[in-house]
Amino acid sequence: MLDQFHPCIHDFIENIVGVKVDGNCGYNAIVGLLGMGEDSWYLICNNLLKEIAQWTNEYIHLLGGIDRYEELKWSLHIDGLSMVYKFFVMYSWINIL
Repeated sequence: MLDQFHPCIHDFIENIVGVKVDGNCGYNAIVGLLGMGEDSWYLICNNLLKEIAQWTNEYIHLLGGIDRYEELKWSLHIDGLSMVYKFFVMYSWINIL
């Protein structure tokens, strides 16, 4: 895989992680380098959501406005986890009835 990078940076590359191409490649690479399983990519999104929520004003300033901030925030939402949450809420209501 090293041959995919320009020879002048070969000395600076310590580790290469090959990840599956599924639209979450960047997140898969992060969890791979952290030693987590590739299927843990959603944890990175969740941690990023917590980060930007904690530092909202700073990110709005950094990104150049509320619109870009909201775009970033919504890009990190994970539909699968939302569906799991909705399932548990629905399941809880069914058990109450």
